[in-house]
Amino acid sequence: MRLACCVTFLLASGAWGQSVPAWTLFSFDDRAIPFRDNLKVTLEQPRKYPGNPVLRHGPPGSVDARRAQFYGSVLRVGGKFRMWYAACATEETVGARGTSFRIAYAESQDGLQWVKPELGLAEFGGNKRNNLVSFTPALDESMAEPLAAFVLHEPEDRDPAKRYKMARYTRYYHRDDATKKPHATILPFFSADGLRWTLASLPPKTAVLDETEVPFRAHHVFEIGGLQKFQGVYYVYGQEMTPDIWLPWGAPTARTMTTHWSTDFVHWSQERAFSFQRYGYRSRDKDLEEAHEPAGVWNRHNVAVGLYGLWHGARSIEQRRMDLGLLVSNDGIHFREPVPDFPFLEAGPTGSWDRHGLIQGQGFENVGDQTYIYYGTWDLASRRISTGQVGLAMMRRDGFGYLSPVENRPASFVTAPLPLPARGASLTLNADGLSETSVIEVEVTDLGGRPLAGYWPVRVVRSGIEIPVRWPGKDRVRANVPEVRVRVRFTGADGWRIRFYAAYWNPAREG
Repeated sequence: MRLACCVTFLLASGAWGQSVPAWTLFSFDDRAIPFRDNLKVTLEQPRKYPGNPVLRHGPPGSVDARRAQFYGSVLRVGGKFRMWYAACATEETVGARGTSFRIAYAESQDGLQWVKPELGLAEFGGNKRNNLVSFTPALDESMAEPLAAFVLHEPEDRDPAKRYKMARYTRYYHRDDATKKPHATILPFFSADGLRWTLASLPPKTAVLDETEVPFRAHHVFEIGGLQKFQGVYYVYGQEMTPDIWLPWGAPTARTMTTHWSTDFVHWSQERAFSFQRYGYRSRDKDLEEAHEPAGVWNRHNVAVGLYGLWHGARSIEQRRMDLGLLVSNDGIHFREPVPDFPFLEAGPTGSWDRHGLIQGQGFENVGDQTYIYYGTWDLASRRISTGQVGLAMMRRDGFGYLSPVENRPASFVTAPLPLPARGASLTLNADGLSETSVIEVEVTDLGGRPLAGYWPVRVVRSGIEIPVRWPGKDRVRANVPEVRVRVRFTGADGWRIRFYAAYWNPAREG
């Protein structure tokens, strides 16, 4: 189905509404911080939570007896962590058809200890005493496999029945297809509570859905890896391969990131964007270096951070591995690696619970002074798909990476234009290694780089997550210009110790 409407894409300076709490300027975002001198980016790896896995598979006979697979989402709503994941009850092998994947739900008060509530919504094993969510209409499981579910929460939606939105990836086996090859369909669902879901554009019915009826039918090899709403437009991300997508110059490709879009979550584009090609990409025989199902994303209003599978193929299945790589985007469509092929989160060794392969979901939360990142597992070195469970990685709040001097001499950067509302904006920093001999100096300039009166360089000598930057007599930046830049200098005898992680540009709200 083609999208029958047009979209006005919002530029960074025009996307500012009063509902936007802040711009985040990550150290590794070379669009937000384009101009640099004597600075390098160092990415950091999060530490795996020692209590992993935080969500384990269930006992024999349960809906997730074999796998509690994180092809899903974690959201924090009203102080509660909510998780949607793929539950599999039966053992399976690579390439198997007819597996028992269903979408299940779990919740937590702290993001560490999870429970699987008995929802009583969907039948399994002759009863409804389980944590499965419900769908209307239900899919015929002999023809479809619900393998993934990515969820958004939009409390501002005027229709209470649509405040939760799910893009659900399903493999269809058409009953008349003699080849028995699957078609991949993304089904959009709405929900008022995140538990009872209704297909977005078809009336409830009990008949099996035919693939020609579904509201979004991407080509048969599109596999979803993430979902977000970025600057007013919905995007689904995933992998496609030839014969449905080619490299820009027409050469064949495999496991390549593409993006489809919608403005209403019901009607989706059949056209797609070629969104990311891995730096070390190779797809030859079985010696593969590809991008697996990119990308699970974290919308930070002006920038999106994503994770994808760093697929390390091999001729021998026992040698295959998959780590997670880091991506960044400033338009929600085109993604890039801050450091090519950097293994942001590495699969565990043989014998560990997360051995040989990790899967990204969509689970990022800032909790106090830490960032939580949830991930799943897939043992690529086994012909029998391993028991899937959900793990947690933790790091300094927004501590994906930092800027520091290359050489032991002064360094500096200048930001892209930042919108300045009439009521002004405040600036906070996320930095480490600061002292009286390792100093960050901050000033505000016009778009031509000329200092604004009253906002000449001020010294910041204290480390922290949200260090306020204040000029004499001022707690915010105010000037009769629509946009400004920020210049940051790394100075002092020990300036090489400075680690700059991020800056937060906070517009003052009306009222």
